[in-house]
Amino acid sequence: MKQTQQNEIEKIDMATDIAVIGSGYNGLKAASQISESGYNVILVPQHNATDINLSILDIPSTQIDRLKALETEVANNANVEILPPSTLVEATGDPGNFTLKFLSADTMVEKKAGAVVVATDTALNSLIQIYGLTPAANVVSLSEFENLLASETTKKEIQNGEKTVAFLVGFAHEGSPLLMKRVLNNVSEITSMDGCSAYVYVNNIKVADDGLERLYKKGRDNGAIYFKLEKAPTIKQEGDSLTVSFHDPVIRKNIELNPDIIVVEESLVADETNLSLAEVLRIDQGPMGFLQKENVHRLPVNSNREGIFVVGSSRDVQNYSKSCTDIDNMVLRINQLIGEGTKSFTAKAIVDREKCTICLTCYRCCPHGAISWDDKAIISSIACQGCGICASECPMDAIQLVDFTDAEMAERIKEAAAVETASAPKILAFCCQNSAYEAGMAAKTFNYKLPEGLQLIKVPCAGKIDIHYILDALVEGADGVLVLACHHGNCKSEAGNTYAQWRINDAYQKLEQVGIEKDRLEFTTLASNMAAGFARIVIDMEKRISQKKE
Repeated sequence: MKQTQQNEIEKIDMATDIAVIGSGYNGLKAASQISESGYNVILVPQHNATDINLSILDIPSTQIDRLKALETEVANNANVEILPPSTLVEATGDPGNFTLKFLSADTMVEKKAGAVVVATDTALNSLIQIYGLTPAANVVSLSEFENLLASETTKKEIQNGEKTVAFLVGFAHEGSPLLMKRVLNNVSEITSMDGCSAYVYVNNIKVADDGLERLYKKGRDNGAIYFKLEKAPTIKQEGDSLTVSFHDPVIRKNIELNPDIIVVEESLVADETNLSLAEVLRIDQGPMGFLQKENVHRLPVNSNREGIFVVGSSRDVQNYSKSCTDIDNMVLRINQLIGEGTKSFTAKAIVDREKCTICLTCYRCCPHGAISWDDKAIISSIACQGCGICASECPMDAIQLVDFTDAEMAERIKEAAAVETASAPKILAFCCQNSAYEAGMAAKTFNYKLPEGLQLIKVPCAGKIDIHYILDALVEGADGVLVLACHHGNCKSEAGNTYAQWRINDAYQKLEQVGIEKDRLEFTTLASNMAAGFARIVIDMEKRISQKKE
């Protein structure tokens, strides 16, 4: 019977329009730089108005005028098409050929794009009520206080009134260096006013950024007093009267302060549209609603899907400098992906269309959104990252990785098990190439003591380790089998280690049914820099097997 397969090499005409979602600072800056690289841009606002919040971004004074002109420049750029405020409702296709549908009011707009850039901004969330306070003239948020200091009239009123200002920071949420810098700048300004004083009640002082330690010391040297507390102080708000009290464990006394103004921290939160964008684009959502997981393999600006990039405040709380770096990196990645519009790609996985029953197992388990279908499954040669999860999950074995076919894996297992090791136990270790294999190579390079009978079998991801590989290894004579994956949360394919763990649990049941000891098989996780950990794991298995043989 003749097999029908996808072509192994595809020449693809890539769309050179780039969709940028978000019209705040990040979106405008991204659109401008993409346009300068020679691509047309579709700029899609998510809200009714652009809002470049300079205090949030921590923008250097030398750049403020430039940024204020950015909106006008983008609006007048002939290579940038600006849609009305729209919601992304559908995204189909592959990198280089995305089809995007946007809904604006009652109008549906369809656009083609070679890549998608999510450039949403952070928003400020007042925490006054979280502290049990009521907004008032003397109880204000950090932004409101910044506005007071920005007005010469109110600034003079504060100075002439010789006000005492108390800041509450880090008790309602963890905070960030970006927030801390705003607090420290305000503290510095208050302490520079004759007769005014600043008290800062803080949980953790976030100064892990350029210049923050110096700014903190400057305020303290100018008379600012910091109280580092484990829990928020008690605050009484009675009309115009304010009382802040806490127990000082050092002097073992209660301390009270009656400030004239209380300034309450704010939290920087992800854009409210991130959730729907993640769902429609099929990209992973990270902590606190941002669009990138805390994965050591997830490089900045990359999402889990090729051709969909996340920059600046869409992926984390970012200041001006870091956002600019993100946008620079994103433009480089788009150039690498799209080029001049026509590129050739080699398939990493092949579908036997006669075996495929279109059960959609591969579509559901692919962590990279690389699989679509017509009458059979289709794997995008651009989007596929070669993890092999789909190949090992396919119930019909209709998918094969080009460099790791089942036949090739069976031969590698047979060769590894055939290596003569005298009386030493034969141990076959299936190693993810992104973590365990590198750790194993490092252990050899650093001359760690390793079992004589150890053989490493490299796989593209632990998710490619089929239960048949494990059983084959035991049948071929392996005394022990190790399956070594990335740590949970740090799998390059996000879920490869999870699939591997499920298969190991299945293998344990099968081994019990045929009377083979479970401890001849072990699943564990480690990172690429854990050479010592790798050596310990394999030595422990050797000892365990040797003791049983005795």
